Amino acid sequence: MSNTKKRIWLGVLIILAAILLIGFVSDSNGQDDQRSGENRRVQPAASSSAADSSTVSSSRSVFDGDCGVAVSAEMGETIIGLPELTISITNTTSKTISAIQFYAVPLDVYGEEISGWTAQNRLYTDTAIEAGASTSISYQLIEDSVKTVRLYIYSVFFSDGTEWGNREATKSTILKQGMLVDVSGQS
Repeated sequence: MSNTKKRIWLGVLIILAAILLIGFVSDSNGQDDQRSGENRRVQPAASSSAADSSTVSSSRSVFDGDCGVAVSAEMGETIIGLPELTISITNTTSKTISAIQFYAVPLDVYGEEISGWTAQNRLYTDTAIEAGASTSISYQLIEDSVKTVRLYIYSVFFSDGTEWGNREATKSTILKQGMLVDVSGQS
């Protein structure tokens, strides 16, 4: 092999090694964030028990209080066999909801988080939901190994400009403070 070909192959190998290293580091950071919020459901400060009151900060969080929606979710499959998440939402306030943002942690058959570019995490609806009204939204997931999701609400934006939660929240904040939604079924 000529020196030029050896240099090209060496360059390709170095680039592939760098990509793998970046992917590994990125995946490790995501798993640490996921483990820190795993199986936790944060209750609003107003409903905290007296025993918890010593650990609750006196400052008010954007995630405190009622988020203004009743939500249920179900996993299923589309007619072509891809995983589909259907979310049913009821507006429990006297205001119109302009948008809701969800964070989905896709899980495989073993309950392990699926990460990568095909994992759809941030889901939202910008369909207005009038006071007291209900709607249902379906999301087709492109990663066919998704069997279920852990689903969090992290922002409910009302037509009057107020918001429960934070539409710019980070993954770790969402997993610690977002509202966990029960998801039934499997794809």
